[in-house]
Amino acid sequence: MHTYTGVPASTGIVVGPVEQIDHGTTGLHRIVCDPFRERALYDVAVVLAKDELRRLSQRAKGPDADILLFQIALLEDESFTNEIGDYIAAGAGGAAAVERAEQIFAGRLKNVDDEYIRERSVDVCDVCRRVVDILDGRPRRRLHLKRPRILVADRFFPSDLFSLDRRMVLGLASDQDSTVSHAAIMARSMGIPAVVQLGGGTAAMAVGHRAILDADNGTLIVEPDGAQIAQADCKIALSRLHGQKPDPVAALPCLTKDGTAFRLMPTCNISDSDVPHTRGAAGIGLVRTETAILYDQSDEVQTTRLRELLKSAEGVPVLLRTCDTRADDAPWAGETQDRLRGNRLFKPQIRALLRAATDGDLRVVFPMIKDVADWDRCVKEVNTCRDELLAEGCETGPMMLGCVVDMPSAAVMAGDMMEHGAQLMAVDIEDLTRYTLGLVQNPTAAVNQLTNPAVLRLVSGILEQAQEHGAQVYLCGITVAAVDAMPAYLKLGIRTFSAEPAALLPLKKLLMEQELTQ
Repeated sequence: MHTYTGVPASTGIVVGPVEQIDHGTTGLHRIVCDPFRERALYDVAVVLAKDELRRLSQRAKGPDADILLFQIALLEDESFTNEIGDYIAAGAGGAAAVERAEQIFAGRLKNVDDEYIRERSVDVCDVCRRVVDILDGRPRRRLHLKRPRILVADRFFPSDLFSLDRRMVLGLASDQDSTVSHAAIMARSMGIPAVVQLGGGTAAMAVGHRAILDADNGTLIVEPDGAQIAQADCKIALSRLHGQKPDPVAALPCLTKDGTAFRLMPTCNISDSDVPHTRGAAGIGLVRTETAILYDQSDEVQTTRLRELLKSAEGVPVLLRTCDTRADDAPWAGETQDRLRGNRLFKPQIRALLRAATDGDLRVVFPMIKDVADWDRCVKEVNTCRDELLAEGCETGPMMLGCVVDMPSAAVMAGDMMEHGAQLMAVDIEDLTRYTLGLVQNPTAAVNQLTNPAVLRLVSGILEQAQEHGAQVYLCGITVAAVDAMPAYLKLGIRTFSAEPAALLPLKKLLMEQELTQ
């Protein structure tokens, strides 16, 4: 038996086995490519990291959500991006450039006198490690708990906790974290007992043993005797480990009060190991595919993954967004031309999509299309790839083609693109709001402006053109924070909503309360 003393950070007492969160070692087996590709890989990694952070934020509330919003904002910070871009341009790899930026920006916070501000340096380390792990091909969720555990670490990153099932976390014990660290703040908000400042090496020594974490007194007792366990068991509330019952609304049909039908589609990433279930869903969308660029996947590899996705969809439509390395950057001029030039990134994906389309209802949309010329170039490339595959003796399937409406120019020119064959308009409502209202540098402000009259007018125009040309319109990019704005679009005429999985149930409940006949 060993007793270690630290500082209580979140009250409570728990008994259980100890598991360590290991942040591992980066920098293994890296090969630095040319600056163009390194920058493309970095851009894709940022897109994926922001996507992961947004999904994690669906589980967070209040200050916890602010942590993740800060990390997203850092990835969009101009000085941060320029620091990395300059280092890549000088010949460094993307991962090394991010690690260098981490040292610079985290170091500035660590030198501040205020303890709370100093602790915010862990956010910089956390988000930079996420991007580096994506670039290095390391999993972001390193620990999958099947049974409740006391977690220990030298220092916890905020995303360590967001990525875990809360019911499997008994308590937290840290060597270095302080009472104002995000780990301590999050532990208090989640009701998890936590002890910090146990001293160097304590976490590693406790791994694999049974322990009592007494956060009321600030102690971690490793290998306690029977009497200590019996005393601790009397104080533990086992009821907190039980989950809630499924919400009965999930099984109800998607109908408003007056019987108007609407459709809900969960979003996912092509790299997700778990595809959202399609029971009761109108399909899967918007599926993001930046992983194809990140890992330089061949069309064969992409075809296999796409076929798996289509088979998992069990016959419902799959709305897929082609990859784009700078979907969140401005200016947009030349983006499509850069994507198509040489077809190094774009062509293998199109070939894979055409081959996989034989296995299901595949609908494909192109992002960052600003005008008809951009649209025509994409369609031409699809037709070229189809002709090549047929000449090679490969079977291809039909695909409904459309574009992501993420820029005002795409909204204005929607009718013209429909005349040139666009069958589907996927309105990314948050991006369209950002670019319409000049909020590119402050993306978190867009969620409060989703029903701005200018944005509503653009979407209304798209719906009018779609009705005239017989095209479909989906509303995409819906997060939990955006749910409250969706009734306005339902009343405008939108009937298909593509939302983050965590937003689906609250969105369904809200839309079911609407009465359009009024």
